[in-house]
Amino acid sequence: MPKAPTTVASWCDDLLLCLRAREVPGARIGEVLAEVQSHVAETGEAPQEAFGSPRDYADQVADALGLPRAGLVGFLRRAVSGPDLLVAVALGLSCFVLADGLWSLGAGETGLFGLPAWLATVVAAVVLAAGTARTVRAGRRERGADAVIDPRTGADMAAVAGWRLAVLAAVPVVLLVGMFVGGLLARS
Repeated sequence: MPKAPTTVASWCDDLLLCLRAREVPGARIGEVLAEVQSHVAETGEAPQEAFGSPRDYADQVADALGLPRAGLVGFLRRAVSGPDLLVAVALGLSCFVLADGLWSLGAGETGLFGLPAWLATVVAAVVLAAGTARTVRAGRRERGADAVIDPRTGADMAAVAGWRLAVLAAVPVVLLVGMFVGGLLARS
């Protein structure tokens, strides 16, 4: 059984994710979150007590809008198109080739399929950069089209903090540097 959120903010974050999973439009999500926050501020009541679990409340909102309950498989089928799946596979393979290329470069060996390690590394990095740029552009387009806006203030209620993006970018970079260092340490 999932643990109940401990703060209003975490309950609202869980609700936002549940509403997105049920494909509730961004404008309605903003209204629902504003209603929850206003109710909690006015009554002092915990959101769990007033509305139940985030998933149950998201189901109530989605059902009231007449949105189908397709489950995870149906959601993924609608959310992931053929080109998106191809990009995901290309990104995954590029990550593998990049990690192998960096290790091989550090170890002074040839890369996959006997290619020079520097060539495998460069090609993988270019494919990874292109796929990442495509994904970011698509995300910005989709986010702008269905943003979660607070009807009281006009502010984006699902904004991602800059430090989180920095950590999200830094973790793979640190791991890739680790691959190169590991290759250096593996030299015979």
